[in-house]
Amino acid sequence: MYNLLIKKIYKIKILVNIAQIMNMKKPDNVVFDIQSQEYDSYKKNYPTDLGSPVFDSSVLKKDNFAFKHLKAKFDELNTEYTSLLTTLKWNEIIYNSEHNFTPIAGEEYHLYKNNNITFLSMIEPNQWEMEYIATFRLSANDIWEKINE
Repeated sequence: MYNLLIKKIYKIKILVNIAQIMNMKKPDNVVFDIQSQEYDSYKKNYPTDLGSPVFDSSVLKKDNFAFKHLKAKFDELNTEYTSLLTTLKWNEIIYNSEHNFTPIAGEEYHLYKNNNITFLSMIEPNQWEMEYIATFRLSANDIWEKINE
């Protein structure tokens, strides 16, 4: 019984020592590979400290799939951003324009300019001689959408 107890204590001490070694944390600026148990900053193809050679961006190939995908996503977001800015600009113009009625969602209205004053009207451009700007439809969420004619 005594021998069994000593063996268990010995195993526990060994496990504690292994756990301490495994949990031995290196500082963030030290490049240490746990599996190979060696300092391997010299093996890396990217800089690991201030004394490292400058990172050469030509390593990134511009013809790979990830670059093409990210470029397409960027272009898509840029197009959407431009569209949102245009919509915002038109909405600002319309909400600052004059109108003597309450617009109804889903209906079309026409934006005109007369003597440097913009105004919204239900009258279509072919029915009178005013400086026509564009036609818009009010959506249910109170955003004016330009109608391409």
